[in-house]
Parts: sequence; structure tokens; C-alpha cells
Amino acid sequence: MNIAEFGEPSLTAQKSAAIRIDGLTKRFGRRGQQATALSDVSITVKEHEFLCIVGRSGCGKSTMLNVIADLETPTDGTVDVGGRKVGMMFQDANLFPWLTVAGNIDLALKLSGVSSEVRPDRIRELLDIVQLPHVARKRPHELSGGMRQRVALARSLAQDCDILLMDEPFAALDAITRDAMHEQTERIWAERSLTVVFVTHNVREAARLADRIVVFKPNPGRVGSESLITIPRPRRMEDPRVAGAAAMLHDLLHTQEATDD
Repeated sequence: MNIAEFGEPSLTAQKSAAIRIDGLTKRFGRRGQQATALSDVSITVKEHEFLCIVGRSGCGKSTMLNVIADLETPTDGTVDVGGRKVGMMFQDANLFPWLTVAGNIDLALKLSGVSSEVRPDRIRELLDIVQLPHVARKRPHELSGGMRQRVALARSLAQDCDILLMDEPFAALDAITRDAMHEQTERIWAERSLTVVFVTHNVREAARLADRIVVFKPNPGRVGSESLITIPRPRRMEDPRVAGAAAMLHDLLHTQEATDD
């Protein structure tokens, strides 16, 4: 179901798959006392697609990202990224407070196997990408919330990933900072030809960023619907077309919840 189709038709469907999720089920707990977080989820994410996952709390969105990132093991089903490198960004920056900004990124590069000779140049490159070349020697407590999230984004990119998973990374930011992060993320996605899977509760944020939106239903988490957003880029949150798509998405969420009751 399409909640909005504006502008030129999307070319996403013509691209090959970056992520194949087939029949994914995830349960937690011991046998006889298990809770099902995800049930029979099947999604294909195309190369260079910006996919947003929306749904209310507890419907398995973050669990799905953890399975894609190999932080959780599926109970049933498969997830195939075709050997691509996967990076992940969380709601909290989770920077090491005793390390400088450069030190946090250096550690990520080291853990990714980048040699010590190359790492200083890579740190400068990554800080340039997130437009923070001047904060390399600062510690996390000296940065604003938005700057910490930009450093966290640089750290995620340090893995030289093809797929970037983003778990509500801007939920705690003020509106102005969040808008700036949207622009940064969209620019980096385009420049680096990333495939992005972005989890959010904010339907307007999803309409602002996504090529496609998957709406999750709860209890257990499963795919409720999929919608294309073909509003031309660049987009802005205050664009009436984005607001209209968000309103229809909001109505769709409520309709799905009502039919589940």
C-alpha cells in the first residue's frame, strides 16, 4: 500500500538486494516461558535504499536490527547481507568518556583491523565527513548532543560499512539539531551509496527520510504494511507533502492497531 507517491517513480525496485530477511522469528526466554518478539518477518532491502521501520514500542523493530547486525541469533528464518559490512548507530552515542573524539574513532578503526599507520588519516576523513574536523581533541562531555551523535555516526562509518543500521538515533535531540542530522545523514547516505535501515517512532521523520516505509504490528512483531515515499529529494520536515504523507502514515498505524484489537 502506498501512502504517498509524488514526483518521479522510484528506481529502488530495479536494484539488487542488499538485505534478505526470510521468515524471521525471534523468541526470548526459556522453553515454556518464551516471548515472541518477531514472527515470520520477510523483508528485502535493495542496495542504496533508505528504508524506515515504524511502529509502536515493543513491536520488535530494534530486535530486527540486532539480528541483522548479528547481535542476536534468529530463532527461525534467515537474514542474508551477502557478505556486506554492517555498521550500527544507537539512540545513545555511547562514546567512551575517557577517550577523546579521535580516540573513540581510533578504537573503532583498530577493532575493524585498520593499521596504526593509516588510522590518523582515516580519523581526519571521518570527522570531515560529519563536518567536525575541529573536535578531534575534545572529550564527549565537551560536545553538544548533536555533536556526540555526529561522532557516533563517524564511528559507525569507521567500519567502512555498506549497510548502516540506525536505531532511533535522533530521538533525544531537539528539533533544530534533528533537522541538521537529517541533512547530514541524507548527504552521507547519497555520497557513500549506503543502504540504510532506520528505526523511528516519528512518522514525519520517516516520511522525511525514507524511500520506503515498513509499518510493524505488535504482539508479536510482524510486517503490517509497506509504503513508498517518492517525494523528490532534498526534502524538509515542513514540506506539506511530507506532512501529508506523515498524516496518512499516522492514520494507517491507528487503523492497523484497531483491527488488531
